[in-house]
Amino acid sequence: VLLQGETSVGKTSLILYLATLTGNKCVRVNNHEHTDLQEYIGCYVADARGKLVFREGVLVEAMRKGHWIILDELNLAPTDVLEALNRLLDDNQELYIPETQEMVQAHPKFMLFATQNPPGLYGGRKILSRAFRNRFVELHFDEIPPSELETILHERCGIPLSYARKLVAVMLELQTRRRGSSIFFGKQGFMTLRDLFRWAQRYNCPEAGKGKKFYDWDQHLAEHGYMLLAGRVREQEEEATILSVIQKHLKRTLHPEALFTVGPHTPQPIAAMLDSVTGQAAGEFHHIVWTYNMRRLAVLIGQAIRFKEPILLVGDTG
Repeated sequence: VLLQGETSVGKTSLILYLATLTGNKCVRVNNHEHTDLQEYIGCYVADARGKLVFREGVLVEAMRKGHWIILDELNLAPTDVLEALNRLLDDNQELYIPETQEMVQAHPKFMLFATQNPPGLYGGRKILSRAFRNRFVELHFDEIPPSELETILHERCGIPLSYARKLVAVMLELQTRRRGSSIFFGKQGFMTLRDLFRWAQRYNCPEAGKGKKFYDWDQHLAEHGYMLLAGRVREQEEEATILSVIQKHLKRTLHPEALFTVGPHTPQPIAAMLDSVTGQAAGEFHHIVWTYNMRRLAVLIGQAIRFKEPILLVGDTG
């Protein structure tokens, strides 16, 4: 089965759910431009005694044991990997291992799934040949409708429906405006579904509103939306676009400089974080000067650490 659809629409989650439901073990292989056929089939390695033995790859193991296997991002895999899969996708479901001259027959319970993003919209994805795609049952995942997105945010992230609607409205408007510096990203240049889920997860913050009769959740979400989305754009106009769209839908005024400089408008958790980071002198770090940009970076990283989100830092050397 080949599932094609945009990022975060639930392709892999659905397969893993079905595997768990039916009691099948499911393994995943993440493909990229440099995926080696050895990852699938196996290679010679030294054992404990220093003797060369053939260790079978994840695909061969799944075929022998009757596991389900998901080949993620299939249209990123190199041509030699796709060629090797041809025979396995035939009716006889066999795979030849050149190193051991062995033909492996698939277990009756073995199932092969592949997922991919549509080629053209995402960098590096190639268009698979019609003959190769015909070997699969091909299913297409459409974009998730806004009403369903609101329900997903509400159920999955525990965010009230009224806020979920505002977050989805921000995403839809940013998609219509697109992003000038990443025009090839199409409408997802400013914001993807993953960003939307991350933003909604930031609603679940136990220390927010502690000891206060009224906590302004609109302001909370506006600030976190700005930090998540504006933290990665390079152009001032793009930052201004994100700022205006968030302010329009969440009906709150944002002071970006107050998020990264302690002052009367600085939210209490951020002020505490800035004080603790800039106020302590760690021995070997006297060379760090807490300029505005450095404080901004510290706050953005601090928030990502707080919500256990992976971080990619992009910038010039030094």
